[in-house]
Amino acid sequence: MRPWIGALARWLARGAGGCLLGGALLVPPAMTTTSPAIDQINSMSMRPLPMVTPRPVARETNVWVPERVILVPGAPTGAVVPGHWERLTPDGSLYVPPLTVVQPSTGSLLSFPAGSYSPTDGRPYGP
Repeated sequence: MRPWIGALARWLARGAGGCLLGGALLVPPAMTTTSPAIDQINSMSMRPLPMVTPRPVARETNVWVPERVILVPGAPTGAVVPGHWERLTPDGSLYVPPLTVVQPSTGSLLSFPAGSYSPTDGRPYGP
């Protein structure tokens, strides 16, 4: 085989490959089957998030009342009510458990029965 024939065959092969590649680049891309799926994914990822209703505020039914001093007739220093939990009733009053109160001046005990009372700030003479 003559050397110029091999060079010509290589030159033709390169030219044919270049033409095929150039022709492939000139053809507009056709719609593929994955294009609608990609469009759907893009549209779903760009949509706004749904609004969520806020959770209702849970009202605490138990209220902690710290230790305090109340006024007691006949006791100049008052009486010490120990810290305790009070339960909030639907009508807005507080249910107080039975309490035993100590008078520091005499050391005697006073008992208060359980029941519904007004808020703590409004009862200087009771539990």
